[in-house]
Amino acid sequence: MKQLKQHPPLIIAKSFALTGFTALSLVTVTPVEAITLIDTTSSWDGTNIIEPFGGGIGVTSGQTVTAPTVDNVLNSFSFILGPFLYDYGNPVTFQGYVAQWDGSKATGPILYQSADQTYSGGGFQTYNFNTGSLALIPAQKYVLFLYASPTSGNTQQAFISDSGTYSGGNFVFSHSNFEELTTTNWNGKEGIIRGDAAFTASFRAPVAVPWETDALPVVGSTVLFGLGIWWKSKPAQRKNNKKD
Repeated sequence: MKQLKQHPPLIIAKSFALTGFTALSLVTVTPVEAITLIDTTSSWDGTNIIEPFGGGIGVTSGQTVTAPTVDNVLNSFSFILGPFLYDYGNPVTFQGYVAQWDGSKATGPILYQSADQTYSGGGFQTYNFNTGSLALIPAQKYVLFLYASPTSGNTQQAFISDSGTYSGGNFVFSHSNFEELTTTNWNGKEGIIRGDAAFTASFRAPVAVPWETDALPVVGSTVLFGLGIWWKSKPAQRKNNKKD
């Protein structure tokens, strides 16, 4: 009976130490995400457009952006198309892309490409593109753009004329084939048309690796604390295990 009375405090002490370590570990590896949202849609009047976007000459249009210096991971972006179709109602099939921008054209490899999207008319529609935590170079210019199948119909894109809404970029467009987007200056490079697309772009900070944070000394102390309690329990256990 005396042996049984001495065991619970030891078990509780060890459980407490392990629980404390587990809880602290969970806290330290959970990052606090900061979000930077670029959003020009609140400055759009709900009707203004630029056209055409689609097959033929209007195959590429988009927006240049500057990657934030801290929240430089691109989560998603969006554009608004509509409100109707040309070309006897043929739908527009297109994809969303991300690439670096050199001031006149896209440059380097394509960093993101979406699955096919389709605009079939019926008013303005917003198209969202999840880029899957795309890390960009801080303060570097990029272009978020839509490229339509050359055989598609045509529609319009929501646009804010003469806009100073977003100072980090501009609406841009190209009539070139896709293969020429990184080799030929875009027809509508920055400054050709003054204004911004009605668009959003959501950024966050990179996720910190737990062992690169200041929490490591605290976690280490907690581990040592737990081991100390466990070690102190050993003599008591050896004593209790002895036969009377």
